[in-house]
Amino acid sequence: MASHPSNNKSAKDRRNARLPLVSHLRLERRMPFRQIAAEVERQLGYSVTPKTIKTDWDLLVSEWRAEAASNTQQACDEALMECDRAIAELWRLYEASKQKRVVKRAKVRTTLVDINTFGNPVVGKPLDAPVPLESETSSVTEEPVGDVRILAEIRKWEERRDKLLGLDKVQVDITSGGKEFKGFSSVLPVVPGIDEIVRRIDEERERKLSEEDE
Repeated sequence: MASHPSNNKSAKDRRNARLPLVSHLRLERRMPFRQIAAEVERQLGYSVTPKTIKTDWDLLVSEWRAEAASNTQQACDEALMECDRAIAELWRLYEASKQKRVVKRAKVRTTLVDINTFGNPVVGKPLDAPVPLESETSSVTEEPVGDVRILAEIRKWEERRDKLLGLDKVQVDITSGGKEFKGFSSVLPVVPGIDEIVRRIDEERERKLSEEDE
């Protein structure tokens, strides 16, 4: 009797071929480990223990956790780069708004009556609109203090950057020499990092699936 093709594979090859089936049966059909082991034997042609299936599942979970953390970190890095670029450009605009600039102001003298060649008004000949006689131009150098609207926008991007780095979660009491301030701990929740969130999700998933295995 010919052996099943799976029996000729190495242990690593078997596991790699088995993992997609374990993932499908566990996640989508919510099978306990002992039923997955029976299904592996039926579909792949070799027997495994529920303990081996549990090891397969732990490997899958660790790979998913690493991938989730990597994707999250990459997205965070890209967002930080965007913040840095925006802040740098805003500071450039702010410094430009502080530069001295020369403003020219023109003063024009007009008249509502006709003027003769000697520069004297002609009596009895009013005009419908003012007629310019001469103009005087002056230059004034202004020294702006900077556009406060740009500073407000910079602050928004800095706050976003602090949130990405988690710096907004640390309250510092400047009166205690820079020690961590814990006075608002009852009203300011501590937000866990991505690793902690994934770990809690995995634990809850394992707890529910373990109940089904019993």
